[in-house]
Amino acid sequence: MANGKEWILKREVREAQVWRSTLPGMWAWLLQRVSAILILLFLILHFFLPYRRPLQFLLLLVVAFHASLGIRVLLIDLGANVKTQKVLFIVFLFLAFLGLFGVWNYLPLGD
Repeated sequence: MANGKEWILKREVREAQVWRSTLPGMWAWLLQRVSAILILLFLILHFFLPYRRPLQFLLLLVVAFHASLGIRVLLIDLGANVKTQKVLFIVFLFLAFLGLFGVWNYLPLGD
């Protein structure tokens, strides 16, 4: 019996073709994980530096981004066609940024 090393899948990450062939669903998954970490970071900063307008904007931006990707996942779980992931990804990013600027202009945030 072999030692099992022939079963290990490896990707050469330095090749551009590897990144170009990554599907939109994987990018959405990765970006949602990164945005979750950024939310935690911005929340911690928000507790120590309250009422900083750029910090509030970044926090709201990352929350809108994270929420839009979460809605995309919810729609796929509820039966949306997986082949439309790229379209859903782009549409929900656009809606997140549209909602962000709508909320930003409506709320009386700190100066």
